[in-house]
Amino acid sequence: MFFLLFLIWLVLNGRVDLEVVLTGAAVSAALTWLARVVLHLPPWGGLRLIRRLPRVFLYLFYLFGQVVVSNLQVMERILFPHKRKGGGRLVWFRTDLKEEGTRLTLANSITLTPGTVTVSLKGDRLCVHALDEEFADGIKDNGFAPRLERWEEGDHG
Repeated sequence: MFFLLFLIWLVLNGRVDLEVVLTGAAVSAALTWLARVVLHLPPWGGLRLIRRLPRVFLYLFYLFGQVVVSNLQVMERILFPHKRKGGGRLVWFRTDLKEEGTRLTLANSITLTPGTVTVSLKGDRLCVHALDEEFADGIKDNGFAPRLERWEEGDHG
């Protein structure tokens, strides 16, 4: 992970001199140590991250698309209030995601999508507030969870 962070530092800095190299090495070492202590990453955690990168980019592309679609749906409800189906509601559901990090990613993805906010994440149970009935119906069948399950499968399979 140190080398990946250091490489990113050098690329984003745009110049290479003693000051940049020493500062980059110190910051990269501190971030690597912090990630291992706080996130409990094993020393080889960086390799796992690198293996996940293609799936991460595909997931972010999908998330961006869902944010755009949801924005349009929320705008429609604002501009045409008579199309809104019912009021806001809380929806509880379970997820089959095993890792805490992927469950947190699911919760944050739901929150980033307009019209829904994750209220609670306890173990494998999520509570989400939906803007109306149509948003509530789509929460349990969201496309985020299957994509995140593939992340987990790719790490173990």
